[in-house]
Amino acid sequence: MNTRTLLNLGLSAVVVILALIFFYGPDKSEDKVETSPLTSINADKINTIKIAQTQSQNEIRFERKEKGIWEIATPIQAPANIVKVETLLSILKTSSYSHYSVENLNLGELKLSSPEINLYLNDIKFSFGATEPINHRRYVLLKDTVHLVDDIVFPSISGNSAKFVDPALLPGNKEITEIHLPLITTSGGNPNVDVKHTIILKQEKGHWAAEGTTNHKFSTGSIVKLIQAWQDQTTRQVDLRGNKAVLATIEVIQGEGTNPIRFELLSDLPQLILARPDFGVQYNLPALAWKNLFQLMQEEKQVSPELTDDNQGD
Repeated sequence: MNTRTLLNLGLSAVVVILALIFFYGPDKSEDKVETSPLTSINADKINTIKIAQTQSQNEIRFERKEKGIWEIATPIQAPANIVKVETLLSILKTSSYSHYSVENLNLGELKLSSPEINLYLNDIKFSFGATEPINHRRYVLLKDTVHLVDDIVFPSISGNSAKFVDPALLPGNKEITEIHLPLITTSGGNPNVDVKHTIILKQEKGHWAAEGTTNHKFSTGSIVKLIQAWQDQTTRQVDLRGNKAVLATIEVIQGEGTNPIRFELLSDLPQLILARPDFGVQYNLPALAWKNLFQLMQEEKQVSPELTDDNQGD
C-alpha cells in the first residue's frame, strides 16, 4: 500500500469522525441560557396597575375588586379584560436573560432616559426601552438595573383604555330577565331598523314571552336562543365611544329591581355597532350578530278578522 493510499484512508477516517461528532455530539444549540425572574413577587399581591404613556400623556389605571376581577378606574370606568390584565402581571415573573447596572450604561441609547411607557404594579415601576437587534428582546429598567427580556408585555400596553375593556357585552354571570329591542328586519341582507316599534322580551314564572308585537307571535325557542346570544356575545374590537348618531336604544334588565343596562345602536349600517354610554365604549360586532341578537323566528302570523275570507263583503 503506497503513501497516497494511506493518506486518502487517513483523510477518510477524519471525515467519518467529524461526521460522527457533528451528528451525535452535544447539540450546542440546545444549551439553555440561565435566567431568573425579574421579581419574586406573586401577582396576587398586586392591587393596582397603572400604565403611563409618555408621548400621549395617557394614563390608564386598574383596580382589583376581588380575586380574579379587575376594573378600569381611569380614564373610563369599565370591567377589565382579565386576559390582558394577566399579561401585564406576567412581567413580575418574566425571565431576565441578562442584566446590567445603570452605572455602566448609556440609558439614552437604550431609550430608557425618557421611556415611552412606564408600567406600575402597586409601587413597582417597570420602564420599557428599545429592543436589541439579534433576538429582539427588550430592555426593561427595574430600580437601578436594566434587564433584557422577551418582548411580550410591551406590545400589549400600547393603545387607549378601550383596548383593555372586557370584550363581553354583558360581563359577569347575571342572567337576563327582560330585554327591550327595536324591531329589526332585513332586506337584501341589509338591516332595517323600525324605531317606532319596540319588542319586549320578558321572563315570567320561568317562561319567556314577547310583548309589543300584535302582528307576530314568536316561538319560545327562538326567544330563549336570542336571550342566550345577548348573554354570551363578545367582540374582538372595543373602541372608545364615537360620535355617530343613535338610531335606537336597547335596554337589558338582569334581575328584578335592578337598573336597566342601556345600549345605543349607532348609525353606521350595515355595520353593527353597539355603544355602552356608562362605559364610554362601543363594540364593533360581526355581521352575524344582527341575526343572533335581533332576529326572532316567527311562529305564526296573526291576521285581522276583517281580512279573512269568511268576513269579506259580497
